Amino acid sequence: MAPPQPCAKYQYVVTAAGPKIVPVPDAHSKDEESPADYNTGGYLPVKVKDTFKDGRYIVLRKLGWGHFSTVWLIKDTFTKRHSALKVVKSAGRYAETARDEIKLLRKVMDANPEHRGRDHIVSFLDSFQHCAPENIHVCLVFEPLGENLLALIDRHKATGVPVGLVKVITKQMLLGLQYLHDQCDLVHTDIKPENIMISIPDVESHIQAQLSISPSPTSRKVGVPPKQIMRPGVAIPRRPTGRERHVQIFDSQPLSSPLHSASSSPPARNALQMSRIDSNQNLSDHSGPSSVLVSTSYASSSNDTPPTSVGSVMSSMMKLTMSNPEASRTCTCLCKDMPDLEEENISRSDALQRQEVPPTGPSLLSQTAPQNIHHRNCSSHSSSSAPHSKAHPPTPLSQSPVMPCSASPEPLPPISIKIADLGNATPSRKHYTEDIQTRQYRSPEAILGRTDWGYTADIWSVACVVFELLTAEYLFDPQSQGDLFGKDDDHMAQIIELLGDFDTEMKFGGRYSREIFDSSGALRYIRSLKPWPLKRVMMEKYLWSEPDAAALCEFLEPMLVVDHRKRKQAHDMVGHPWLEVDLRSPDLVAL
Repeated sequence: MAPPQPCAKYQYVVTAAGPKIVPVPDAHSKDEESPADYNTGGYLPVKVKDTFKDGRYIVLRKLGWGHFSTVWLIKDTFTKRHSALKVVKSAGRYAETARDEIKLLRKVMDANPEHRGRDHIVSFLDSFQHCAPENIHVCLVFEPLGENLLALIDRHKATGVPVGLVKVITKQMLLGLQYLHDQCDLVHTDIKPENIMISIPDVESHIQAQLSISPSPTSRKVGVPPKQIMRPGVAIPRRPTGRERHVQIFDSQPLSSPLHSASSSPPARNALQMSRIDSNQNLSDHSGPSSVLVSTSYASSSNDTPPTSVGSVMSSMMKLTMSNPEASRTCTCLCKDMPDLEEENISRSDALQRQEVPPTGPSLLSQTAPQNIHHRNCSSHSSSSAPHSKAHPPTPLSQSPVMPCSASPEPLPPISIKIADLGNATPSRKHYTEDIQTRQYRSPEAILGRTDWGYTADIWSVACVVFELLTAEYLFDPQSQGDLFGKDDDHMAQIIELLGDFDTEMKFGGRYSREIFDSSGALRYIRSLKPWPLKRVMMEKYLWSEPDAAALCEFLEPMLVVDHRKRKQAHDMVGHPWLEVDLRSPDLVAL
């Protein structure tokens, strides 16, 4: 007997032509891409067991999706190995961006394969064009990778990632950037935890094991709504012509981490807020559009500079698993997607609700400064009801002693990372764009709108990531406050509070300088600052000992020099004593 068919559902709606009874649109999961994006210029409909490049690549399951593309786990019938296939939308702007990325990736692959930093850059394997009945799609093939550093931070959000492990990760980040900077003449421009991926040891065995225990891919057949005609301020749906199109949308099945199980909830990271945000203010969730590695439901990063390619798909796939109890361990393929410029605010932080504050009298900074700086709280980034962070016990540096001299072979590091998402990378002098870096990791020269930035913009971001790994909180997370000041004002104020004031010549070298500073070089909209140097932050907020805090500052502060021309480069920092660690240390072996 045939199974009973579901009843058709209808709804009563009022239209310009009067009331009508119309079918209820097919439901689609908010965790997956929108059916509307399968219109002309959008995604390629892909199904399990589809083949690409004359049968060379066979689709096994969907890893994730993003604004820029969908990403699939494939089997390469030539090499008999698995890879990640990124199928880009067919619209011209996406195809052109993908072709630019391919050029950069090939340059990176060929620059100097013997350089020790090459192993810490994601491997690009192949690219080709797929001719569909209606459109041509650019496809990129990458090595499959594990979760990103955001998932690692989430697992250690109570105390921060162990210092010894942070040192190993930081050394590898600097090696990777040394390769990009010195061998390829490229500035990454978007270093952040989502773009640093963890390699999976013996990846083939891990994937085989995953495929043997994972449920079969599931999908839903949903209708594709008519494409809308966009006009200024209005979207006009086209009249449906003929039979309605349908598409099969598969559920994402990211690879799991081989060692750890990620939390089932996304990280609720706080920031090192200095003083402008009242601890009693309500925070409203402000999340942006989903992406493979940046899913609407789980994304919590404020990304003012939109990611444009391979790496962003990774971070969203990681977030997909974190929200799915049946796939609680996270791992992402290697590609990152590009949101449209109008969809740039894919937020990992929460936007402040506007409040009526009188423009006269003491600045909001002074009004909201904590009475006791030793007990400053940070505003939460996850939801309006999230509690403020509490100072957590330190992770002593003594747990990761300096590597002793020994004749025995050096053990392998407990973790290996790779820098992904080169879609925003640009030559150091011939910039493709001046709009760079995700907000929390943005360098002063980028905030000011200077055009003479270079390799050291990445180094500023590395320092921010290191702090975040150690504390599970942002180093900088600026917020706007209604009409009083904007994010750039708050960002610069936080930098000055942490690192001190800097030269007027540096302040007035950018196209936004006059909007942020007045003619005397003082902040235009934030007058009262509460200095809180990094060493004191580590001791007072995170309870580090004085020697440990001093050693960390000796490493971070040269990377946080506000004047980018005096900031250290990757090759200057990769051999720093703070990065020395005994790989035989019990706390590292346990990881």
